[in-house]
Amino acid sequence: MKKDFMSSMKEKTSTLMPSLLSTEENIKGQILILDILRDLIPPLKEDEYDQLQQNILKHGVKDPLMVWETTSSVAGIDEENRTVFVLIDGHNRYKICRQYKLDYRINLIRFSTLDEVKDYMIDYQLGRRNLTTQQTSYLRGLRYIQQKSMRGGNKQADGSAIDVSIALGKEYGVSSRTIKRDGDFAAGLEKLAPELKNDVLSGKKKLSKPAITAVAKSETTKPVETIDELINKTTENTLPVENQKANLIVGEVTVLENTIRQLASGSLTYKTCEKIIKKTHELIELLGPK
Repeated sequence: MKKDFMSSMKEKTSTLMPSLLSTEENIKGQILILDILRDLIPPLKEDEYDQLQQNILKHGVKDPLMVWETTSSVAGIDEENRTVFVLIDGHNRYKICRQYKLDYRINLIRFSTLDEVKDYMIDYQLGRRNLTTQQTSYLRGLRYIQQKSMRGGNKQADGSAIDVSIALGKEYGVSSRTIKRDGDFAAGLEKLAPELKNDVLSGKKKLSKPAITAVAKSETTKPVETIDELINKTTENTLPVENQKANLIVGEVTVLENTIRQLASGSLTYKTCEKIIKKTHELIELLGPK
């Protein structure tokens, strides 16, 4: 349950202090980013990232970055078993601090396995961010997949049978059927190339849940990189290709129109005008003759 999870998190972090051989500054110089963990975090929208950057430049970094102290073998990096420090929360703050050479604090946290870290990160994101409906569904689905993997199927640690979807449904206040659909949705998104997946989760590209879920059930040997490629893999389960393309274009046009209106309604700074011009060019390309 959420209360138990947050209590466990506090217990893991509250008593951890850098050792004499691993001072905080030394650890900062050794922080690693693993793509497999970074990609678990839904991307910020462009305006959200800009706002975060402005806040940090004005007020500094208020919350410490979470760093997993482990070994390279446990983290799946290599078999050398050397001590490593892996960033598990605060990727955007870390990027901004590196760019502007700003100071920040860290909290060390320890886990036994990479799977435990994934489960922690997914649940932590669900508990602290204002997520879109799709992002929430994606994270719940990832946790469903992750929990089944950690338990070796629908079984608890003590070996007793359990339906993971029912347990997670009670935790998040939704039905077990919703959790299973979330799992299919997350599995479909995981088959997309990182850039396309991030565009979907950030709202830059509009794709229906059925289309993404269909990808999860399709046989793919490599990540789906474009919308056209995704459509080709899902035509038997969704609308005709022509209708799908039309719907996707309409969705992208709507997003761009709303973005331009929002930018134009605010203060027209040099940076804002640049963004308006960029988004206008994107809109012209979508509306222009094909």
